[in-house]
Amino acid sequence: MDRRDRDLLDKQIRGGLPPRMRRRVHDYITAHLDQKITNAALAQIVGLSTTHLCKVFKQTEGMSPRWYVLQCRVQRAQQLLTSTRMSLAEIADAVGFSNQSHCIQYFRKIVGVTPGDYRRRCLQRRDYSAFEVSQTSQQS
Repeated sequence: MDRRDRDLLDKQIRGGLPPRMRRRVHDYITAHLDQKITNAALAQIVGLSTTHLCKVFKQTEGMSPRWYVLQCRVQRAQQLLTSTRMSLAEIADAVGFSNQSHCIQYFRKIVGVTPGDYRRRCLQRRDYSAFEVSQTSQQS
């Protein structure tokens, strides 16, 4: 990389992660959600120091890489809770939480309810929606 390229990269990084680097980080997180994801690994992917990555990531996403990964894990857990019959322990493992308790702690912090409450509420809504559809079709 010549000096002009480095200067251009420095200017882009001052304003946050350039789109290509951002996409690489997001793709890596999505592909490795079930594994331990470190800031050092994310920094290595885009060729930045860990400190610099954390700074520009927060400028770009409005949160630290750690919180971004936690939110991605919780979002994936939400999908699995409503679309599978997997136990919470299985879901916690599948989305990269170290244990079920860790999953519940962050799920509650981010979503506002426990995973069990979330699943029950979603299933009740789905059952109620199915009831409404069947009632409507019977009236026709």
